[in-house]
Amino acid sequence: MANVPGAPNTLGVLRAVQTLIVNDVLIGGVSPFAALASADAARYGVGRAVYVGAPKDFKDTYLPQCQIVAEEEAVVLAGAQGRADDALTVRVTAVVDFTDWWAAEQNILALRDALWPVLLTHLRGGAGAGTSFVALDPATGAAEHRDGFATEEIAGVWYRTWTARLIARQVWAAAGGLVP
Repeated sequence: MANVPGAPNTLGVLRAVQTLIVNDVLIGGVSPFAALASADAARYGVGRAVYVGAPKDFKDTYLPQCQIVAEEEAVVLAGAQGRADDALTVRVTAVVDFTDWWAAEQNILALRDALWPVLLTHLRGGAGAGTSFVALDPATGAAEHRDGFATEEIAGVWYRTWTARLIARQVWAAAGGLVP
């Protein structure tokens, strides 16, 4: 199978979503997400608080932030070569400080308004010959998962959040195809 990877690259898919958010989500021409300290930037491989996963140790100095978390998966095999359509449900959550509720409300609304156009205009972005990330689609059933606006308490501190779920799809075929 020409131009189809021989294995999944789930971290690569999540990093592609991360790169999209870091590079294209701008408010007033700049990234709205907190800059990371140099040690954290080196560790996470990104200069802004746009994480693959959700940090266990929540640092208020890194607000606003964005968390990209893989939650569910569905893999479907097709064809004699064993081509896999690998769909990951990805939760994208923006988090802002809730100390001043009015500032938090303005910040979360601005983040939502900056994130959605980037995510929706890249619905078919990322596809390239030999790469596994081929599409982003809004997830169905978002109301069942508490998507949208919320407040969240973490270690006794309240935060304002906005969440969207996407389907990040990668296509790959195991080297050698299906074994009879």
